[in-house]
Amino acid sequence: MTRESLVDALLRVVTTGPDRPAIQAGGTIWSYGDLWDRSGRIGAALLNRLGLRPGHRVGILGQNDPAYLAAYFGILRAGCVAVPLNQLLLAPELADQLELVGARLCLVGQIDEATAGIVAGRLPTAVIGDLLGEIEAPLPPVEAHSDATILLTSGTTGTPKGAVQTHATMRHAAAELQRALPFSADDVMLAFLPFFAAIPEQILPTLLSGGAVEVLPRFELAAVEEACSRATTVDAVPTLMARLLDGVDHARLARLRWLMFASEPMPPSLLFRWWEEMPAVGTYEFYGMTEMLTITVATPDTLRAAPDSVGLPFPGSTVSVMDAEGRSVPVGESGEVVCESPARMRGYLPEGIDPGTWSLPSGAMRTGDLGRFDEYGHLVLTGRIKDLIISGGMNIPPTEIEAVAATHPAVASAMAVGIPDARWGETPIVIAVPKRGASLTPAELLAYCRERLASYKRPTGAALVDRFPMTGIGKSSKAALRDEILNGAVEIVRAG
Repeated sequence: MTRESLVDALLRVVTTGPDRPAIQAGGTIWSYGDLWDRSGRIGAALLNRLGLRPGHRVGILGQNDPAYLAAYFGILRAGCVAVPLNQLLLAPELADQLELVGARLCLVGQIDEATAGIVAGRLPTAVIGDLLGEIEAPLPPVEAHSDATILLTSGTTGTPKGAVQTHATMRHAAAELQRALPFSADDVMLAFLPFFAAIPEQILPTLLSGGAVEVLPRFELAAVEEACSRATTVDAVPTLMARLLDGVDHARLARLRWLMFASEPMPPSLLFRWWEEMPAVGTYEFYGMTEMLTITVATPDTLRAAPDSVGLPFPGSTVSVMDAEGRSVPVGESGEVVCESPARMRGYLPEGIDPGTWSLPSGAMRTGDLGRFDEYGHLVLTGRIKDLIISGGMNIPPTEIEAVAATHPAVASAMAVGIPDARWGETPIVIAVPKRGASLTPAELLAYCRERLASYKRPTGAALVDRFPMTGIGKSSKAALRDEILNGAVEIVRAG
């Protein structure tokens, strides 16, 4: 386990090349010295103007921009704990998450005024830009064992949890990525994935390698195409890789040196297409999770040898496949993927969550994913114990859709499943059993759910059935229901 905090690691890069470009966006360029200066001012404001203390938890809410990164590192430099928030959530959800982790303050960037107002009604807030003019002041030393960030995740129940990562666990994950992937001080990383999710895998290894980050507020094909004239690498989910091939001028896309992807299953057919159309752009995949940042990695050679795999364990990770009794299964057989690594979270918030539900006595962590090893040691993921829907790289707990559908007065019970989608990888479908004698159409059910869910959680189709398929012990079977949808036995009404 590293003894270096993220603050120490960044300072080392700043000291080596203070004038090197670190962050660029819309023609604005911040050097490493600029990033250090601005983050220091925010850190000083947190402690001196806003009265926080090391260890206090601070939310960050806003779209991608340079000031967001200054705020993130400013929180760390103050010895506080960064809590990046998903700006796509509804305002009450954001406020609930801030209360769940015990945040003392929320730093607000570019978000709509209504959301900012609702959050401010529940918790003190400060505008990031207002803190950049703070007078610099000495900041406390930050230890590697100190908490660095809380990454929010919903898991299988739909109930938010906070995965607490320390400076040491985050630094280990960044170092593993730096060693396994071709990060370089000459890289310009194009960053359009939302920072609330992408900082550990993309921003930290880029900056700690001395490279530059080109910031885009969001994924837009025209902006990505233009930025490819400067970028050398990009972090994308498979869904977006397909859109890049379909929508970006190939001559510009081919200027990239390499790309990385994670977060959702990679269809081998998409890999084959990428290799055919972009043969000079290296492809690197890694598998990790909010709670265990680095599990396996696949280089271009690994992917060509086993395109359906997520590669080999990182050098610092020990990965096993186990049955329900915690015994290792033979090569080729499927079981739950478990991993032991210095990149494992310290624990969950709220503190009352039973460690036995996610951790084994050996210290390894249960991932909730199903997988198998092939004869060469490549890990192949075969499904999820969790019924989480992953659409465009975003996690959608089915229970959240089901809970909304169940509030409709004509619904007796509801289920949500993810089905394959050419654009998003998966898309959510809501299915309900109507109450006896009630009047309900699939279109009405779909509209009801879409009006009450955040945009990325909205189902794109709905259906009504007389009853759900059952397992042998009398439980409703999502797997069987999904199969019925895919084979056409259940008629889906799609959103317009």
